[in-house]
Amino acid sequence: MYKDLLIFTLFTLASADGFADIQPSTNLTWTPCFDSFDSFGCAKLKVPLDYSNESLGTTSIAFLKLTGKNATVNSPSIILIPGGPGGSGVDLLTSSASFAEQAFGPQYNIISYDPRGVNNSGLTLDCFPGNLEARTTFSRLHTTGVTNVSTNSLQEQFFSSTIYGDWSNSAVKTHSPYGYYVTTPAVANDLRTFIEAEATMLGQPPSEAKLWAYAISYGTVVGSTFASMFPDRVEKMVLDGVLNAEEYYNNDWRQNVDQMDDGMAEFSKLCHSAGPEKCSFWGPTPANITCRIDQILDSLKHQPVAISGVPSGTPAMVTHSDLKALFLDSLYLPISKFPAMADILHQVESGNVTSLVGMFSNLNTTVDARLAIMCTDSSRTNKLTSIDEFKDFVEYTTSKSKYLGDLWPIFQDPVLCRSLQPELPDSMLVQAPISAQEKPTSFPILFTSNTIDPITPLISARTMSSRFAGSVLLQQEGIGHTVINQGGSICYFGHVQMYFQGVVPSANTTCSMELTPFVNDPVVP
Repeated sequence: MYKDLLIFTLFTLASADGFADIQPSTNLTWTPCFDSFDSFGCAKLKVPLDYSNESLGTTSIAFLKLTGKNATVNSPSIILIPGGPGGSGVDLLTSSASFAEQAFGPQYNIISYDPRGVNNSGLTLDCFPGNLEARTTFSRLHTTGVTNVSTNSLQEQFFSSTIYGDWSNSAVKTHSPYGYYVTTPAVANDLRTFIEAEATMLGQPPSEAKLWAYAISYGTVVGSTFASMFPDRVEKMVLDGVLNAEEYYNNDWRQNVDQMDDGMAEFSKLCHSAGPEKCSFWGPTPANITCRIDQILDSLKHQPVAISGVPSGTPAMVTHSDLKALFLDSLYLPISKFPAMADILHQVESGNVTSLVGMFSNLNTTVDARLAIMCTDSSRTNKLTSIDEFKDFVEYTTSKSKYLGDLWPIFQDPVLCRSLQPELPDSMLVQAPISAQEKPTSFPILFTSNTIDPITPLISARTMSSRFAGSVLLQQEGIGHTVINQGGSICYFGHVQMYFQGVVPSANTTCSMELTPFVNDPVVP
């Protein structure tokens, strides 16, 4: 789900300069940073490489703090836990500071961080160190389009994954000996270290420090893992766009496709309701819109369009994989991307496919940090190690989603994990099911979800809520990945703010939709 590397808005800011001169420390020391944001403070916290063997040494975690306008010295800090895996919380907060403060309230400090292996933190890994040609060649061999059990694509993607594993293992061995020490349980421990360091800085007992957090997408795995490991350290925790942690740790990404076709059906309904002035692909009925989408898809599948590129010098081929990439990209952020998707469909229907050029290749890029985290987390429980298991996975996704079931396997690319060979101590890995039943969290967790989340479906939120005693699921009527990324509603953020004040919403609460694709503009800071 690496589209979650950017969340809340479509914009990010370069973050490296904010941490360039900051030295890591075991004490939490905030240094003013990012000249254009005078209320930001940066810190690098030293943490053990391995919490069970501190003699191995340390690494550093980059934290960014936005001081609340009405915050006092004793105000709680809400930690934004980024998605991904591999998402930068520093980029997340710099790009979304104003919106985040409005969403949670000016009485809180808001903090985010770059997890191990990401951006400004330690243990970053380049699996093709300095060899762009090798990386490009691998991508060409592996990223062959959608995955289909009736063609060679499944075999090509499965066996070519060995190339990535060999390069990654070699890079760790020769350049980054602890490059695989980036697991989610280690990140949960890093968050515990942070809240204890913050308590010490404030003169409070570190053993009593508790976490306030708002987590998105993969970040909900970090949050639920923290809550499972340290249930007595949860003060307030909102998990938005919930990923099924059990499936995640098994490298089993099949449930993610369950609402993708619901999302496509919603596009047709919303386009029709908006009318021809707001939706350029409008039709007299939703069924008409869906039928025309199917016709375009079938045409590109059987008759890809070659673009000579004689004027520009860049030849291209547009296939149905490019169109499917447009669908998936748009389903993440319907509030901002459905109108553009309609425009492109209108152009393609009229014979102009240039807007689809490179859509698939641009969407599907290999991010080493994402794979290092994802693959180490499932290194002992990976359910996609044989070609039969991969075939079963693809058969499931294609049976559940007509539009995106064959794109999801190569987009998420879990098959790449099969050849990574991390040698990790037990302390770096999950040792028990992710839950808090016998020993509930010290305050109930608030799970939240859109009624249609095409990436982390509503059923995942229900499943995870059932594993945490006392937790509640808050639903937001709407479509898109994570509630906050679509702008939520006054009702939704009212409940979130009351939750942070200690009031848990009633069970089965659903907030009505306020922001509708084609009708309302996206919410941006």
